[in-house]
Amino acid sequence: MRNFRLIWTGAFLSSIGTWIQDVALSWVIHTEFKNPAYLGWRQFASELPLVTFMLIGGVLADRFNKKSILLASQLVQMALALVLALLYFTGHLSIWAVVIVGFITGLAQSQSAPTYQAFLTSVVPRDVIPRAVAMNSLQFNLSRSIGPPIAAAVLVTLGAAWCFAINAFSFVAIVVALLMIRLPATASSPATSQGVASSLKEGLAYVRKSPDIAMIVWLAGALSFFVFPLTTFLPVVADEVLGTGAGGYSMLLSAIGLGAIVGAIGTAHRGRFEGRGRFVLLCFMVGPLLAAGAVLCGNQWLATILMFGYGIVQVSGSSTLNGLVQELAPEEMRGRIVALFGLTFRGGSPLGALLLGYSITWLGPAVALSASLLGMSLLCGALLYRSPRFRAL
Repeated sequence: MRNFRLIWTGAFLSSIGTWIQDVALSWVIHTEFKNPAYLGWRQFASELPLVTFMLIGGVLADRFNKKSILLASQLVQMALALVLALLYFTGHLSIWAVVIVGFITGLAQSQSAPTYQAFLTSVVPRDVIPRAVAMNSLQFNLSRSIGPPIAAAVLVTLGAAWCFAINAFSFVAIVVALLMIRLPATASSPATSQGVASSLKEGLAYVRKSPDIAMIVWLAGALSFFVFPLTTFLPVVADEVLGTGAGGYSMLLSAIGLGAIVGAIGTAHRGRFEGRGRFVLLCFMVGPLLAAGAVLCGNQWLATILMFGYGIVQVSGSSTLNGLVQELAPEEMRGRIVALFGLTFRGGSPLGALLLGYSITWLGPAVALSASLLGMSLLCGALLYRSPRFRAL
């Protein structure tokens, strides 16, 4: 499991840097550009390339050297973080620069996201894939609990530019980890004579014929559209609803991260169990209700507690869902199927964020966000009642 430990550690350190930059950039957009819709535009620009190109990324992951794709993507993202730092240092950071950098970052991630998922599960035996997925969720959420407090401290003491510079430096960890990993040729460089279009068509046809995987893909899309934009607009919640500013924003993010750690540890401990479909639907019904309560309550400490609960429930469901799709996908198609899952898992977010950004300007953050979250709860409640096959997974 040496390779898994290396990729886990490198991704963890790099993710801390990513969260530091994300918090700082969201706060800069909110406080300096003073338009909630700009937060939606940034999210839209970052996620749009994933919607457009992630399926191609999945095909490439099944056809070419996964480690090389990952290395190239990390180096591009490192360079973009440096660009943000230089623009802010020199006073030239505009919303259009943020949008352009976000779009190019999304392009890089459209290749690395499905490749990373396929690469991660190729370095462990199939019977431990659910635990590997849960451990990957753990590192992501550990970084989410660690990164925001660091970002808040750096923002206050050094400024946003140093948050961007720290993120650039953090990519060194994942680059070094990838360079140290050694895999058999069959695992690192799959060979195929099939064309890209045919390969993509084959993967989509397989999903259409697999009702369990298709259900997972659609559920991931709904989660992305209704729930994931919440994180994008937490600065608005902290500033305009709770009145607690950057410190309150950091507390909310950290609470979600800490709850997610608990959820990921629980998922890793459980491994496989009967009724995972029912568990997922219950999580995606209860989690948004907790988040809606946090948005509506008007009290920082109560909101923080509710966000902690949301983090536990949401990541328990997401990790279980991710483990299911990895487990059900055959090895030779895993890159394509994971790419389709990743497309819907993240693809609904840009449209949801864009619509929410404008909805918040009309309705206010509390009403707009809670309505979106309640939509997910109602959908999962209906599926829980009407989908016995999925409940039994």
